[in-house]
Amino acid sequence: MIQVLVAAMLAAASLAPSAEAPPAAETPPAAETPPPAAPVPVAAPAAVPVVMPPPGGPPDTVYFTGGGRVRGSVIQEDPRTGVTFRLLDGSLRSYGPDEFSRIEYADGTISRRKPPEPAAAPPRPQPVVAPPAPPAEPRLDTVFFLAGGRVRGTVIEEHPATGVRIRQLDGSLHTYSRDELTRIEYSDGTVSRRRSPPSAPEPPPTQPSAMAPPPMHHPPPPSSPPPEDRFHVFPLYLTLGIGISSFGGEAERSLSMPRIFDTQGHMSSEIGLRLSPSFALGVYGDVGGGDVGSAIRDQCLTQGMNCMGTTAHAGFLLRHTWEPLSLAPKWISIGTGWEAGSVSEGRHQQGAELFSYSGRELVRLGAGIDFRSNRLLGFGFYGSFSWGEYDQYKDPTGTASLQGRTHTTGQVGVRMTLFP
Repeated sequence: MIQVLVAAMLAAASLAPSAEAPPAAETPPAAETPPPAAPVPVAAPAAVPVVMPPPGGPPDTVYFTGGGRVRGSVIQEDPRTGVTFRLLDGSLRSYGPDEFSRIEYADGTISRRKPPEPAAAPPRPQPVVAPPAPPAEPRLDTVFFLAGGRVRGTVIEEHPATGVRIRQLDGSLHTYSRDELTRIEYSDGTVSRRRSPPSAPEPPPTQPSAMAPPPMHHPPPPSSPPPEDRFHVFPLYLTLGIGISSFGGEAERSLSMPRIFDTQGHMSSEIGLRLSPSFALGVYGDVGGGDVGSAIRDQCLTQGMNCMGTTAHAGFLLRHTWEPLSLAPKWISIGTGWEAGSVSEGRHQQGAELFSYSGRELVRLGAGIDFRSNRLLGFGFYGSFSWGEYDQYKDPTGTASLQGRTHTTGQVGVRMTLFP
């Protein structure tokens, strides 16, 4: 055991270096290492390009909930924060999700505002729509003003709160309030009209109190005639008419009027003074002629004479007119006067009177309608019916009084009125 320890100590002493030991040989230099390669430059992330509509192509359009629209390029559409939008003039705008109703993209797709759903359905692939061909000529939007007139250009923004911004043909930008405009006709054929606020409901009628006086109802003002017919040109009027007369009753005892006078043609006239537009006081007159009746005709033929009968009437009347200033006034009249009738021979002695009657026209009633072509001239129809009696008979031998026998005269005809 001791031998083993001594051997180990001697071996350790022989292995330890001495102080005078020669220096160790130099280690040959290591091979020269090449310089590190230059780092490969990493390309910086490119800036996000601004999405602008292609030249001549359609832009994106955002439609507002309260009416109006804005056109340009949609940069971001987030259902929580809204839409970030670049207008055609390059400015950026942001709209909340409640400000717009839908977005029509330039590729033909439409995005509508929807409430959040629990589980979103997987998006459907949108069909690839080829961009429309650019129009041959640029089409313009037209803004029509409420007071009249218009302006043409490109509508950049139509907002229900801030108004309408439009780039005019000279490149200038103008903003107009929605209250100044009546409608906007866009180049795509759509029309945006001004929306008026809903009218407030009418308040319910209040119950009148016991002490409150009843409401007063004012009658509507009377309708006035047209300006061209508000007055008569002249207070006087004049009529000229033609017609036929027929007779009835008795001229004297046992001798009827139709046996003396056959149906006659007559000419009539009337002139009056208007006391008011509806009432007038005037005078009338007419004269008629024709064949004699059957009894007188036989006597004249026996004696070889050609006899003719004539009648005449004249008197005063009061006339009332309905709607005197209208274009077709209607009227009635009542009058009284005198009348006469005669039979003459007209072959051998022209105008020789054989006998005649005279008396009173007791009552004369008339009615008619006038059509006013203007304020100076009118045409119309008239008719009259009268009761009278002859109280005197006259022939070449003398004059005799007659007992009153009533007879009638009826007339109809047409007439012309001066200053109707």
